[in-house]
Amino acid sequence: MPYVFFIQEGAGLLRVLYAVRIPKKVKVEFYIFYMQASSMINKQALTYALYLSGAAMLTTTVKADSNRLQWSGNKHFYQRFDQPLTWQAAKAKCESRSAHLVTITSDLERDFVNNNLYRDKAFWIGGSDAAVEKRFTWVTGEKWLYQNWGATFKNSQSADYIWSTTYEWGVNSAGDMNVYICEWSTHSYIDFASVPDLNGNGVNEVALLYVDYVTKKHVIKIRDPKTDTVISTLTFNAGSRVPQGFVVLNDLNGNGVPEIGVLYSKIGVLYSEFGQPSVDIKDAKNNMAYLNTLRFLNPSFTPLKITVSADTNGNGSSEITVLGVGKANNMPKAETRDSKTGALLNDTHF
Repeated sequence: MPYVFFIQEGAGLLRVLYAVRIPKKVKVEFYIFYMQASSMINKQALTYALYLSGAAMLTTTVKADSNRLQWSGNKHFYQRFDQPLTWQAAKAKCESRSAHLVTITSDLERDFVNNNLYRDKAFWIGGSDAAVEKRFTWVTGEKWLYQNWGATFKNSQSADYIWSTTYEWGVNSAGDMNVYICEWSTHSYIDFASVPDLNGNGVNEVALLYVDYVTKKHVIKIRDPKTDTVISTLTFNAGSRVPQGFVVLNDLNGNGVPEIGVLYSKIGVLYSEFGQPSVDIKDAKNNMAYLNTLRFLNPSFTPLKITVSADTNGNGSSEITVLGVGKANNMPKAETRDSKTGALLNDTHF
């Protein structure tokens, strides 16, 4: 039975990203999908195309990215990513993960990064003098109080972006490519809302949505403000796409407990490799009670906000409105659906 291997070249070497086993009924001889960092082939699109032809995934992507680690010195989280990118592209990748390019501001932080994340390749850090020549700044706006230049370092007008190796820094130009390290300064707190009383003490609860950078899960923690105890913890594992917000809905499964709906831009065969605004719904007191996923707008929209309103079609369930903005034209559109049936109730163009 033949295979298709997806291969990437880097540092003069070829590595297999993943392989696909092709059934006998699909005529394939031998193909190499050659991937350059500047024009990566979308894995979801390829996998879906092969899925339609009857192919099956044999292995998942093989990457050498590090685990996400926490340094006790500042409680921040760090992760190395081994796809070489330009400094600007690496900066954008970190920001898309709600992080920033690592800022090394002390010998202790340098030692943590080098001892735990460095792997024999120069990596981008979040410093540059691109704005004002010879005036280096951090992407976070922190004061420039620490630097670690190599003994032979010479600044150049054509090289503005800082790389680091084990114990020294240097600079590269805008077109140079390196691996990179992202830093998360804290958990990412997204949204909060009031939840009807869940434990019968007459006080509404408070729910908080955040991204837990240890488990990489999206968490809603519901706490009783009267007793300061946690009533419920819900986890939503939706990959690297950060949730945009959540709403509290009327009971949908008949147990008298409200539901929680979290807004994402979901990726997958059922949605789109480009992402589609979608709402995952769970029971507020039962993390195992996944109730539904509702799709809004279409993959040409990026989700911005989610709101909830009272029942308007007489079935007792709340209505959900999602605001998105067109990826091509930047024009906003709102769509309202029934939280129980997913039926479209109205849409509004702005």
